Amino acid sequence: MSAGPRPRWSVVAPQGTRLELAGSSGVDAWRALAGTAALARGYGYDTVWLEDRTDTLPRREPEPVTECWTALGALAATVPDIGLGLLSAAPPHRNALLLAKQAAGADIISGGRFTLGLPTAPQLPEHVAAGTARPGAGTRPAVAETIEALRSLWSGTRTTVDGETLTLAGAHAVPVPVQPRLPLVIRADAAHPAAAGLLPEAAVRDCAAVQWQGDPSEVACAIAEFGLRREKLGLDPARTRHALLAECRVFGDQVSRDRWLSTPHVVAFWSHHPDLLARRSLYGTVEQNLERAGRYADAGVTEFVLWFRDYPQTGSLRRVAEEIAPRMPALAHGTHTGEA
Repeated sequence: MSAGPRPRWSVVAPQGTRLELAGSSGVDAWRALAGTAALARGYGYDTVWLEDRTDTLPRREPEPVTECWTALGALAATVPDIGLGLLSAAPPHRNALLLAKQAAGADIISGGRFTLGLPTAPQLPEHVAAGTARPGAGTRPAVAETIEALRSLWSGTRTTVDGETLTLAGAHAVPVPVQPRLPLVIRADAAHPAAAGLLPEAAVRDCAAVQWQGDPSEVACAIAEFGLRREKLGLDPARTRHALLAECRVFGDQVSRDRWLSTPHVVAFWSHHPDLLARRSLYGTVEQNLERAGRYADAGVTEFVLWFRDYPQTGSLRRVAEEIAPRMPALAHGTHTGEA
């Protein structure tokens, strides 16, 4: 099989959700987000992603978290020529009609550059605090019903749903998106046993891409399993793009990387052993990150969606664009890399 294009590179912008903007004012937090988006555009990144969060991880603390839809509208109007993505709060904790309206508005303002992501794991403490939690409602059926409702609403027709987790009665969402078929992306943890098997059929059929979290072997297994599910449905596995969602930090040498990774702050922050963090992330020198990215590419990954651990600084973002992305070999496994 002939070589194809090189992998895509996208960024998750600093919103404060991982306490990276702790101590900042709201104005400074917005400037950090907007500046990072503009910088990512200048460096040729494919998409800037935001997340629908109101609280911080891994601890809920009263620190700035920039509201995603407000920020997205501002970026759509002021940062051209780069894709814009947003990971919604998990169904069933998000109103499907409101989500359809917001996504259509973002696509219109951006001129058809918007992609909507759906997670498979809710942040329940955040939803409980906000009063939006729905105890007992399953995420898997909610994702399926939300996907079907969104497609119907975006067609401009009145939509009625009487589902397990979702109810709509003659709802409509006009104006519709600019894109004839607004891309949907599903986010899942490849470390979960049978990760791809747990995705609802609607996601396997409809989603343009999957963002996986996990180490290279876990992601490889999940991609293979996902492909088998597509084949059983009579669909081409290569029409779904597979991305890695990971943290990234580029170090000048391995000693600095190992020292940082083993600091009590890093270990206590995520409550994970340093080796586990390293297996699921791109932490290392340029050469180390090139090697790990190559392993993911061999597994079927065609896009890297990165949240940079040195935010609000942008050193790692710059080094990935300057020293890693240009050196990645062309893809040879034939996975779909076109527009979602």
